[in-house]
Amino acid sequence: MIFYVLKSQHAKRLLLACMIAFSMSLMQAQNQGSRVTNTFRNFTLEEFIKSVEKSTGYSFIYGEEVKLNQRISFEANNLSLQDVLNRAFAKEPIGYKITGKHILLLKKNIKPVGRKCTISGYITDGNSRETLIGANIYENSHQQGTTTNPYGFFSITLPEGEISLKFSYIGYKSQDCFIRLRKDTVINVSLNNSNILHEVTITSDKTETGLYATQMGTIDVPLQHIKNTPTILGEADVIKSIQLLPGVQTGMDGSAGMYVRGGGPDQNLILLDGVPMYNVEHLFGFFSVFTPEAVKKVSLFKSSFPARFGGRLSSVLDVRTNDGDMERYHGSFSIGLLSAKINLEGPIVKGKTSFNISARRSYADLLIAPFLDKEDKFGYYFYDVNAKINHKFSDKSRLFISTYNGRDVYHYNYDSSEKYVSNSQEQSSNGVSVETRSKDLVNFNWGSTIVSGRWNYIFSNKLFSNTTIAYNDYHFKLNMQSLEKEKRDNQYSEYNYQAKYNSGIRDWTYNIDFDYDPVPKHHVKFGVGYLFHNFCPEVITSKIHQQDNEQLNDTTYNGASNSNVYAHEVSVYGEDNFNLTDRFRINAGAHISCFNVQNQSYFSIQPRLSFRYQIAEGFAMKGSYTKMNQYIHLLSNSNISLPTDLWVPTTKKIKPMISHQYSVGGYYTGLKDWEFSVEGYYKAMTNVLEYKDGASFSGSSSGWENKVEMGKGRSFGLEFLAQKVVGKTTGWIGYTLAKSDRQFSKGGINDGIRFPYKYDRRHNVNITLNQKLTKKVEVFASWSFSTGNVATIAEEKTSVIRPTDVGYTQWWIMQNSVSFHGASYVYTDKYISSRNNYRLPNSQCLNIGINFNKKTKHGMRTWNFSVYNVYNAMNPSYIYLSTKEINDGKIVYSRPIIKKVTILPCIPSFTYTYKF
Repeated sequence: MIFYVLKSQHAKRLLLACMIAFSMSLMQAQNQGSRVTNTFRNFTLEEFIKSVEKSTGYSFIYGEEVKLNQRISFEANNLSLQDVLNRAFAKEPIGYKITGKHILLLKKNIKPVGRKCTISGYITDGNSRETLIGANIYENSHQQGTTTNPYGFFSITLPEGEISLKFSYIGYKSQDCFIRLRKDTVINVSLNNSNILHEVTITSDKTETGLYATQMGTIDVPLQHIKNTPTILGEADVIKSIQLLPGVQTGMDGSAGMYVRGGGPDQNLILLDGVPMYNVEHLFGFFSVFTPEAVKKVSLFKSSFPARFGGRLSSVLDVRTNDGDMERYHGSFSIGLLSAKINLEGPIVKGKTSFNISARRSYADLLIAPFLDKEDKFGYYFYDVNAKINHKFSDKSRLFISTYNGRDVYHYNYDSSEKYVSNSQEQSSNGVSVETRSKDLVNFNWGSTIVSGRWNYIFSNKLFSNTTIAYNDYHFKLNMQSLEKEKRDNQYSEYNYQAKYNSGIRDWTYNIDFDYDPVPKHHVKFGVGYLFHNFCPEVITSKIHQQDNEQLNDTTYNGASNSNVYAHEVSVYGEDNFNLTDRFRINAGAHISCFNVQNQSYFSIQPRLSFRYQIAEGFAMKGSYTKMNQYIHLLSNSNISLPTDLWVPTTKKIKPMISHQYSVGGYYTGLKDWEFSVEGYYKAMTNVLEYKDGASFSGSSSGWENKVEMGKGRSFGLEFLAQKVVGKTTGWIGYTLAKSDRQFSKGGINDGIRFPYKYDRRHNVNITLNQKLTKKVEVFASWSFSTGNVATIAEEKTSVIRPTDVGYTQWWIMQNSVSFHGASYVYTDKYISSRNNYRLPNSQCLNIGINFNKKTKHGMRTWNFSVYNVYNAMNPSYIYLSTKEINDGKIVYSRPIIKKVTILPCIPSFTYTYKF
């Protein structure tokens, strides 16, 4: 009987099952420890089985009915055997069962896909309840995923049934959620901080950044990197950290200017919680207005701009501020050589309403005040204040009210009085009593005030909206006064000169934006916006008051008193980020805008297209095309940011600037803890502005349209980035090879010959390093090298010997420093062969810093010591043309020489920070 059973097919299966069950009971403990590290590239089922058997020692049992629909391609990095099998067979009609050292493969009975349901909600910090931007949501069985939007909201549609969701975010512990999906569901998830991932430097795998995103030229810069980057006087700075990324260059050495892929400073769209900013620099451009303690997220777009952005040619810097802790009160304060800062946040109504406020002020004026004379007062300081209130009406409705106010203030006050007795020969022996008074006052300030309100509302689990209303006021004010009084016995005279200069720009903004997720493979964004500009070019007024005894003379002079210019900008956009296949993803959209000024309307359709093709696990290729329009211009004649720089609009004579940018790149993450990327780009620009030969801007926009000329520009280059993103040692190496130039019409600037743009730099190398030595000590360093900028310098002087006339001619020669010898003088004339004909010397700089952290009873104490420009490289801040006199014994003449000025030598600093 037993023999008969064994002979039968059912008996063989029963015996096999018993053997497998017995093996499973003996080997169950060993099954849990197998880990797999391998790269499966286009493997057949047989190739996959052989590879797994070789690396794990397990054997597979399966029949002929077990087959793959598609070959297997993915990368396993120290994954468990179960995770490897889940990924390999996630979309295949193959099931498996691990028993002992055997893996039994079975053919799945694929059920038809039923109806789909949508899961939506917010992902927040587990402690503060503040929303997390760009957090990942992934469902393994169907290999579908999404990320949270800038307000922490997500939406994903999946087939009903049992699903397993993984929620993750850089720096936080991931969380798994198993549910039986039968209807549309709302899930709000809180993630807790993870010390293990604290060292991550650059985020990736987000909707718009990293390997799996369609966008390219896009980087999220974490706050930890910003706070650890050594800078001048230990002042952590958002923009200076961004300058260390490929494709971003500095202007003058040490400044916080940002010049992206051959563009000027006015070609950067800088957003603070979605509101455009015009002044983002303090101390004439050496520091930015962003206080790191107030910042939540920083994203830089260099190309492949999403359709929702418009109005600039070169880049978008999107800065989001903290919403405030809804659960507990905490904060920090710090003090350094330049400024002091404080940050406070906490609940107003616990779980419902929170606040966040940050303030910073420099105090150089307070430090030097004791060393100044009472009559001689000089001071300069800047300050920033960021404040936000966040209120949660319900899970569907939230309100944010935020404000920013920042100023630079300079004042000078010189007051002198004197009383004495004059004994001139023309006076009597008793002398004349003389009393004089002189007073000079200079006071100017510039800055921005922004007030905005944002309302988030969830119409459905697939449709999210954000409405923004904002007011932005940037202005510059200058007041000067000079007073002279004199009293000689009964004779009295007075001279009083007063001058005022005002300029600025005011904006009212209204936007409504929607996120729509109809199905997992499509993520749609659309919206409309309206921007009302009020340009105040400048108003210059002066008043002279003269009085001599009883005679009085008052004169009022109105200089450049330009009327305000009003402009209206309307935009509408739409974009769809969707998957054509599992490997091929596309983002397609358009930004449509209309700009109306001086009864002239400019209409523009700006298509946006980008794609990603995943060649293999950990390796992808990307490409993009972007058209951008810009309707405003910045008038400046200096390499540093000055408050007198003016924003002016496109007019009837000056057309909008237009750019077409093409990009292609490759991204690789196959090496553990490393990410590599290379991007090439070409950008063609039209209607770019340059000052005509011999013309310049001197603080007045009067007649500016006649001083500039429109032409063409181009910029192209390669950008390489290798970054270590996890571990005790993090950082990156970036290299940029770039070229940027301009060309104007024949007979115009440079006679139509192409010339390098003033911020053209051929080579840029940046290296950053963060090393966590212990829990209490971490060191960081950055080194940068760049080719020098270009400038227009006279190459030689033509000398002409002429006879010296008497009278006025000889006086003019003396006043204009013209060399003369005997009865002759040498008249010199500058000769300039071409625009931007001189390249400045190369620049390099090494900065280092160290943090000493210590936990205290009530918080964390940190001492930071840093050194800027460690080996005192004499980098040129600017250059100028001087002369050197040469006497050959017969005639004295001058030879032109170029001199450089360095204003940032080696500068040590320290900062003390306490978090509570």
